Amino acid sequence: MPFDRCAAGFTPLEVQQRHRHDFIKKAKPTFVSVLSPYSRVARPLTGFTLVELLVVVSVVSLLSSVVLASLNSAREKGRVAQAASNADAFRRAVELYNDRMGFYPPDVGRGWDPGFLKPLPWNPDTGATSIPSCGHCPSGWDAIAAQRWDGPYIGSWPHSTPWGGKYDYNYWESGAGRYGCTVPAGVYIGIQRDYADVNPIPPAGEQAMLDSRIDADGCLNGEAQVILFRL
Repeated sequence: MPFDRCAAGFTPLEVQQRHRHDFIKKAKPTFVSVLSPYSRVARPLTGFTLVELLVVVSVVSLLSSVVLASLNSAREKGRVAQAASNADAFRRAVELYNDRMGFYPPDVGRGWDPGFLKPLPWNPDTGATSIPSCGHCPSGWDAIAAQRWDGPYIGSWPHSTPWGGKYDYNYWESGAGRYGCTVPAGVYIGIQRDYADVNPIPPAGEQAMLDSRIDADGCLNGEAQVILFRL
């Protein structure tokens, strides 16, 4: 028996199939854009939020500060090690001079070589020479030094300290006072400020030298007095 057709000319089976097709078509998933309440532009569902970016920036800044502090600490330790190495070279030079001359070099000014590279004191920065008075030296010590000198007793005179100051050879028979610190009697190499009295040792570096017993003046005063020989 033939199927009845509806007014549109379709059989009931064909109508059922069309309805099923239309239902499946309408049921396909659709994508909805998430809109910012402050913008009509669709916001992507991936990427960093403002809070996440702020957290990342904070972490990077913290790590950078830690690395920078570690780098500065390492540099300061290197400067202290260089100053200690130079002091050892001065100690050997004083010992060689004393063995040859029979007396310690005369006390000279900041930045002056007392007789390690030349027989008589001179300033490596200016080339000036001088014959200072020397209370612990024998009479006519300059003539004795010129006759007996067989140096040099040091490879070179450091142009500056690791902090930009000057070295100062000191002979203190009765000790001395330095920027509020008391220095016992002895032969010293001072790691001091420059000619303009600037470029001191920073507190962190001087504290490291005090902790290592390199600085003999016992307090923070912007310089270090390294004892070479006790009197």
